[in-house]
Amino acid sequence: MNRDQWREAVRRLSLEEFRTLQEVLGEEHQAREAQQMATLRPGDWVEFEDRYGETIRGVVRRLNRRTVEVTTDGQGEHGGHHHWRVSVTLVRRIVPGEPNPHELPAGRP
Repeated sequence: MNRDQWREAVRRLSLEEFRTLQEVLGEEHQAREAQQMATLRPGDWVEFEDRYGETIRGVVRRLNRRTVEVTTDGQGEHGGHHHWRVSVTLVRRIVPGEPNPHELPAGRP
């Protein structure tokens, strides 16, 4: 279904059905957060897109309940070390060999 079809389907729901849908979506979101969090460890390299669409790469420093603290070495536009707190659903773990390790920032921030 496209976005308009989804919107129309949601509009046809009763209030009780709508609340049930909200609960199910919330539960699914929490399950996906937990699943993603389980794949990460401090020291892992990750990447995510900032609000301007720039890909940011860095090292996981800490795992919080719903967010990941990432430190970058300041390569690119941002310069200097930066600390980011990012929703776990937005980060992607960088697996060795994907992308080329030479594309990663030099050293550990």
